[in-house]
Amino acid sequence: MKSQENNLLTEIGPGTPAGNMFRRYWHPVAMSSQVPTPDCDPVSLDLLGERLVVFRDTEGRVGVLSDRCMHRGVSLGLGRVEEGGIRCIYHGWKFDVEGNILDTPNHPVCSYRESKKATAYKAVERSGIVWAYMGPADKEPPLRSLPSDNVPDSQRLVFRSNAKSSYLSMWEGGVDSSHVGILHTNAIRPNWGRRRRGEEVTPDRWDSLAPTYDVQDMDYGFRYVAFRDVPGQEGKRQARLVPTMMPGIRVLPGEEGFDLVIIEAPMGDCETGTYTILYSHDTELAHRTEEFKIFLGLVPPMYDDATHNVLMEWPNKLFQNRASMDSSWSGYDGIKPEDLAMALSLSKGWDRSTENLVAADIAVMRLRAMLKKAIKVTESGGDPVGWDFADMTQVLPTDQTIDKAFDWKLL
Repeated sequence: MKSQENNLLTEIGPGTPAGNMFRRYWHPVAMSSQVPTPDCDPVSLDLLGERLVVFRDTEGRVGVLSDRCMHRGVSLGLGRVEEGGIRCIYHGWKFDVEGNILDTPNHPVCSYRESKKATAYKAVERSGIVWAYMGPADKEPPLRSLPSDNVPDSQRLVFRSNAKSSYLSMWEGGVDSSHVGILHTNAIRPNWGRRRRGEEVTPDRWDSLAPTYDVQDMDYGFRYVAFRDVPGQEGKRQARLVPTMMPGIRVLPGEEGFDLVIIEAPMGDCETGTYTILYSHDTELAHRTEEFKIFLGLVPPMYDDATHNVLMEWPNKLFQNRASMDSSWSGYDGIKPEDLAMALSLSKGWDRSTENLVAADIAVMRLRAMLKKAIKVTESGGDPVGWDFADMTQVLPTDQTIDKAFDWKLL
């Protein structure tokens, strides 16, 4: 990758090539729990380099507006949510969820209010997430349905984490299967700890640190598979298949009967909101919220539950506990802090043109190629990959043992 291509993929603000491309898709902007009740407090946040305010009006409708009041530019997130809209506390201008001006106390001219409109983006609420579309109105795609939308609410958990890292660093880590058995040794490869303690070890597939890979282009993006030998089963191999789709979505095989949808929503060039959705087709999960927070590592001091902000920074050494590394591979508890530490360590101007990629990086290379192609197509007036792919409820991951002669593309 050339230096200019690195900038092409990571700069996502208004008017940038990648920003224009990303605006052709729906993106998650907030969790429903961030605006839980009618007329509750609004929340100000960023998406695609723009500061937005999300609020729920008196009737329960969710609105997504520019956080800058169209009058004098102050934050609507400081405003009052009441009587069907959000009111700026500076001069009292009030707007509904569609951006219509309801009141201008310091300029009571009806014709003026009727001739103007605040910047408002179309918003849809589904499965605990508020989605926003920020692109051209005449090119609005359908809001896609994900596998996690296909289960009852009680069988789904939604978490959000905001980290000061590029969406690309986060997404690349998500499609890199070779790191799973290494970085996540604490959770995935217990034999490492057993060997260090001198205990008897039963070989398992995660002892293989150099899986082989394949990738298949799909209408929604691509899917990749990592193959690992299964000890004691000649002619067999374990296939871990992960669908990856625009924009920033992947579906991962979990364990204990649940899978995960993970969405990287670019907030700015160097900040990403990650939505982690755990779902099960047959198991109640609602009562296990605290358990899964610990499983993911979304706990203090690394994570602020009130703001959903990741608090790992270099002054606090990313909260790595090096004193524990005799028994902990990474010095972290939980999978999410391990992934976040890697992404955050790349946040200071990493230039991908200096990398030395190997065969294990095949899905990362395919991801970058997909993004570059989508940007080029959008700039030429076309439609980027998967923009109108509406129903993804049957696009599922898998992690299963198959015959080595079996064509994995039939999975």
